[in-house]
Amino acid sequence: MKTISKSNRRWWRPLVSIGCGVLCSLFFLAAMIWGGQTAFEFSRMVGDAAMLREGGPRLGARELSGKVVLVSFGEASAVRMGKKPDIETDRKLYQQLIDADAKVVADLRNLVCTDPADFEAKVRPTLDLIQKVAPNGNLARDVFMTLDVDYEVVGSYRDCIVHHGMSFRSPTMVNRHSRIFPIAMHDYFALRETFPFWVVQRLTGQPNGGEAGFYQRLDRAGLIQQWMDFFPEMENLLQLSSGEEAITPNPIQSDYQVGDQEVSWIGFGSEFPTVSPAGVWVDYGFNPGELTRLEYGDLADGDFDPELVRGKAVLIDMELSFVPASDRYDIPIRDRQADALEVTGVAIETLLNGVTMRLAAWYVSPALLFGFSIFACVIAASFRARWALLGVGVLLLAYLVICTLAFRDGWFLDMAFTPVSIFLAGVLGVGVRYFEEIRWRQRITDLFGRYVPRAVVNQLVQQSELQAIVVGGVTREVTVMFADIRGFTQFSERLQPEDVLEELNGLLEVMVRCTFEEEGTVDKFIGDAILVLFNAPLDQTDHAERACRVAWRIQEALRSHESGLSIGIGIHTGKAVVGNVGTPQRMEYTAIGNTVNVASRLCDRAAAGEIVVSGEVARQLNGSFQMEANEPMQVKGIAESLATSRLVGYQDVASE
Repeated sequence: MKTISKSNRRWWRPLVSIGCGVLCSLFFLAAMIWGGQTAFEFSRMVGDAAMLREGGPRLGARELSGKVVLVSFGEASAVRMGKKPDIETDRKLYQQLIDADAKVVADLRNLVCTDPADFEAKVRPTLDLIQKVAPNGNLARDVFMTLDVDYEVVGSYRDCIVHHGMSFRSPTMVNRHSRIFPIAMHDYFALRETFPFWVVQRLTGQPNGGEAGFYQRLDRAGLIQQWMDFFPEMENLLQLSSGEEAITPNPIQSDYQVGDQEVSWIGFGSEFPTVSPAGVWVDYGFNPGELTRLEYGDLADGDFDPELVRGKAVLIDMELSFVPASDRYDIPIRDRQADALEVTGVAIETLLNGVTMRLAAWYVSPALLFGFSIFACVIAASFRARWALLGVGVLLLAYLVICTLAFRDGWFLDMAFTPVSIFLAGVLGVGVRYFEEIRWRQRITDLFGRYVPRAVVNQLVQQSELQAIVVGGVTREVTVMFADIRGFTQFSERLQPEDVLEELNGLLEVMVRCTFEEEGTVDKFIGDAILVLFNAPLDQTDHAERACRVAWRIQEALRSHESGLSIGIGIHTGKAVVGNVGTPQRMEYTAIGNTVNVASRLCDRAAAGEIVVSGEVARQLNGSFQMEANEPMQVKGIAESLATSRLVGYQDVASE
């Protein structure tokens, strides 16, 4: 079938579907922008459910390095030891770990003194023990002292003191207490890295450069300036111990060096000036429940396999059931709270992995939102429901894959608003297609309801490829039948006008009924004649036979008609242009071409009661019809004579 009009390209649907996709995207983009931090937290919560949550797909799950071991004092240790940990049991524990060649030991249990006497009684003996057991500085404990403790004395224990940092719960947003681990703290005696960073520096064998080196790493990342921007009152404390200003703050932010890697950091609102308002996003793709955990009592008594801790980082603290509620943390991976050991262990795994979460560039999420939503709407508008649903599902899956890959590479992407936008854009696309199909069906019904039977109209509205016919035209093979009432002019002169119309309509009704029985298309009424098409608009492989059967039935029906009138019928098969002709105000479906002219000439040649067919029609008929050859006839516009025949007999094989 050859299309002759470029207007059959359906520009309306793509443009409208693109517009709907844009509107859908704009709505959700506005929700993301106006929702601000609340919208981001909601998106992150949905992302946590897909990427991290136990019982869910855990698409962001990562494999532990195996370099972190947790040692906790819990119910089993209390039963075994019959007492709480003290300096003697700590000595045994520390010595066992150092002797087992643990690479670094971090005691997270907070040791606090309230005055110099308290320092001498409780803190100093522990710090002396640490220096004695681990002279290489690979053992430290979380210690806080009041300012009336001698500064020089505290300075002598500098390498033994490291702070947990997260226990202050410094982020102003409660749901980030276990999500962002601060990089540094200042305890009014010195600026110190928090435990995860201190552990990784030693675990990877990277020198930290002492106090000056630590300051330089903070400043290269722009953290000194970040800290002073949030808390100007910290300016005097952000100095070297000599009292000189460490450096002129660097305003350019970059990644922070930890061990042999550089990691991205995130700024946050902090409740405490002494806690750096910057940290790393803790990646709970590492499951804290999978970290190796040993009992304090077992290790203190030497009842353990040294290979479990050899060359690894060992964290020490109390078990969850032995700590106050203030030291328990909500984590996104599960409903059960975590202790400081688990949170710190996951933070160390995050730093060792070197992939820390950060926000994507500002344009990435809007670009994905618009791109996927528009594409979803266009796809849904372009295919039927089943394929549209499949297409939108594939797009959602593709977006999920992108989000998963981005998450694994350390980028936050929206997982709440964009997927909903993709789905709703798909729904809008289906609506666009449905609306267009309603318009299409109405147009088909309006155009063809007068020409063909209702069953044919129903078939037409199911075939979207026929839009080429509706908006333009096609060249195809058709069989054209002309039927003209003989002697109707003289007959009408004897009757009143209303009687003439009544008689004419009665005759035409017979012809239309016979035509519709063979699913022919009534092209038009021309006075007392009728033009009928076959093989248009629907394909009919036996269109020539259908035309001849209609002609024979018409002649049979009119032989006994009370008017006594008869008709002549001409039938020809050939190529013609079929489509709608006219203007939007007046349009009709018709056939144009020499085939129509030939059929008209054959009708003129047919006498009353005769059916004259061309040789092309005769060649397509089966043995059901009996024919008598006529003399060849000349037709205007055709050089050669046209072979014609008269139908003189018909046997309905199907009825026998």
